[in-house]
Amino acid sequence: GFGPCWTGPRLSGMNRDAGFLAGLEQTPPGVTLTDTLVASRNLPQPMATESPESRCKALMALSTVRLDRENICAIGRLQSLQEVHSLYLQQNRIEKIENLSCFPQLRFLSLAGNRIRKVENLRPLQHLHFLDLSQNQIETLDPDELPRSLRLLDLTGNECT
Repeated sequence: GFGPCWTGPRLSGMNRDAGFLAGLEQTPPGVTLTDTLVASRNLPQPMATESPESRCKALMALSTVRLDRENICAIGRLQSLQEVHSLYLQQNRIEKIENLSCFPQLRFLSLAGNRIRKVENLRPLQHLHFLDLSQNQIETLDPDELPRSLRLLDLTGNECT
């Protein structure tokens, strides 16, 4: 075999093991969540590199976006992803909840294991039912920042609990 540290061929940009490797090397600069990152990690490879129009159409049809352990430190401004109802962003380095209004149908959001200090900018998510903010750095919680639709909130491992 290749042994435990073999990560396969180096891909351009961040590879899948970036989170694991970050613990071994000094931490690389963080990644910003962009449409390109969503496409590269959530669309089949041929589709992620096709024409911008077909990629855009494929992005619009996504219902689940998984971007855990991608060394993301900021959520950029994305195109409107109307169909996405589940967003997995756990185990990244996100410090601020922002730019999520592009997911108007979002029902499930995991931001566990990030560096969030403040619960904010969630009010536009009118359909959000499940919010996982466990293992962050939240000191105080203002209930008015939470959408009324919320059914389950996990704040385990934060100072506010």
